[in-house]
Amino acid sequence: MREQKGLDILKTVLITSKEFGSQIDGQHRINLEQYFAENGWQIVWNTAGSAMSARDIIQQDIRHRLDAILVYSSSDEISHEVFKHCRNLKVVSRHGVGIENIDVLAAQQAGVEIKTTAKMPGYETVADLTFALMLSLARKVPQIDSTLRKSGWYRPVSSDVWGKTLGIFGLGRIGKAVAKRAKGFDMKILAATRHPDAAFVAANGITLCSREELLTAADFVSLHCMLHQETKHMIGASEFALMKPSAYLINTARAGLVNQGELLTALKSKTIAGAAIDVFENEPAVNDPIIAEGLDNVVATTHVGSYTVDSLRRMDFLVAENIVEAV
Repeated sequence: MREQKGLDILKTVLITSKEFGSQIDGQHRINLEQYFAENGWQIVWNTAGSAMSARDIIQQDIRHRLDAILVYSSSDEISHEVFKHCRNLKVVSRHGVGIENIDVLAAQQAGVEIKTTAKMPGYETVADLTFALMLSLARKVPQIDSTLRKSGWYRPVSSDVWGKTLGIFGLGRIGKAVAKRAKGFDMKILAATRHPDAAFVAANGITLCSREELLTAADFVSLHCMLHQETKHMIGASEFALMKPSAYLINTARAGLVNQGELLTALKSKTIAGAAIDVFENEPAVNDPIIAEGLDNVVATTHVGSYTVDSLRRMDFLVAENIVEAV
């Protein structure tokens, strides 16, 4: 049953992760909670340490009659069943930009607005991580650091990044930010994109090419596409076969862009030199097969592309503001 504040009935938002607002400090989360309260909202938290299924969400709606859902993970299941049963729902606000786990058509049919934090300038933060992963992978930084901490003096021969060829799939805001960083490393930049920005391409000396040309020529392949039906598993065995044996794959976008089983095969067989991964099909990815193999040609991070103090602070408030402004 809803709480009352005077004669006003508080609106209810379900937040699908108990982690929301807590990564920075306790005061930040208090500030977020106060923001909702001051604007007439009460919060229902997912207290479990896992993503919410459609059934979980519907059960919360039965108890609280949800006006909004703040979606924190791409593993939360915002299916047509949610929109069918949550009849009071007015807005779903995604912490991030990926909406592959949200049935957008069902939302439209139910008159529910879908909002994301796409207008936030966090793309620079993701581009930073992309380049950090590229350098770590090429120079074997994690392996050297790990071995030294165990009193091992490991000096592997690694690969240059300076002057190499970078292939970028998807030349949106993050892809562009990565390209600008690559210029500082005097890299030749290739791009395959559905919506080329002619002015940006010309100003930054980027060569537009086909998917096959990019895969064949690139020393580093970096993915910056949205995940949808046309891009799902866009990188698989046939694409790995086109890549140089010395080439590396970097994925800070969505795990579903890559056939994960075929990536594991390519890494084990050394069809490609290695991969850096920040996104997984099921998160937390502690039992992911690629991680479980313990391969020395993999650098993996825990979906932290936008996890900086500055970026999270802005994103946390934007995802909350999207809800307050919509209802």
